[in-house]
Amino acid sequence: MLTFESAKFDNPSLEIIAEALKKGLKANYQEVTVEIINCPNLREWNCPSEGISGNERIIDVGGEPYMHDKQFIGTEFDYAEIAKNIGSEKSYALGAGSGAMSCLEGHCGELIINENLITSESNSIIAQVNKNKECVTKKYIEKKHGGLANIFFSDGKIGKVIKIKLKKRIGKQGSLPQAMRSALLENIIIQKNRHVALGGVFRVLHGAVKSHVQPDYEDIKHEYYDSKLMKCTKDFLQFYEPVGPKLQCYSVLWTGDPTGGDLNLRESGEHTHFHSYNNKPEAGHYHFDVTPNEIEYECYFNIAHEVFRVNNIYKELKKSK
Repeated sequence: MLTFESAKFDNPSLEIIAEALKKGLKANYQEVTVEIINCPNLREWNCPSEGISGNERIIDVGGEPYMHDKQFIGTEFDYAEIAKNIGSEKSYALGAGSGAMSCLEGHCGELIINENLITSESNSIIAQVNKNKECVTKKYIEKKHGGLANIFFSDGKIGKVIKIKLKKRIGKQGSLPQAMRSALLENIIIQKNRHVALGGVFRVLHGAVKSHVQPDYEDIKHEYYDSKLMKCTKDFLQFYEPVGPKLQCYSVLWTGDPTGGDLNLRESGEHTHFHSYNNKPEAGHYHFDVTPNEIEYECYFNIAHEVFRVNNIYKELKKSK
């Protein structure tokens, strides 16, 4: 059964967001351009929709217990059904989640969500670990994901967006979404949990990143999850580096929980998955760049106005204790 909670994000102008990003990102990158433009046709980036405007909102589904607590492993959600429940039935969905094991013959994988729920066009990708611990990728046409996901929904229309161009990292923050979160937190006055959220697409034009892909459970030979803390406490993922260049990333980020913590939003405040746009078997969960001198990004982001928390497993587990 699906359960829903929701909260509104603050709704500053794109100009305020862009100025905060420009100011903050200059501390982390040598070359920074931030401007407000009409979104280019994202179909040229192999997105199944032209833009990322209209009825913009995000969802945060499930959480680590659904993925790693043995009593919940195999939990799945239908994000088309979720979209219908929140008024985003006709939308472009982009973001990051786990693959649905029932759609992967019982295997695990990192899901890169790139789906038009209006036209049923899917350019989603699944990344998996093969027997040689190599990353392998393939198309993923199902609308199910595993125990967690963060997705940005919009009407897929062309509208005003924030375009960001970055070259050469000079700061310590290797993660672009985390650098953006820091820029917003440091340069926008956030009072009474009036947090902001963004979703969008960016490319790693040059340079390389560190990534991970979830291996199959049977290949993890040690205990790594603490059910009392409801979180993973030891490494168990398959990491890859260097990965890239020519990567396309789908990112959802927020500065904090607009309820002050009641929604138990993803602890990192962001979730970003990627795939190669150069036909290489490279995809998975983006961590940070590993080539600061070479890194170059091109990004298109829009503001999300609302978050829907779907099946807040942390709240449910706390109730049962």
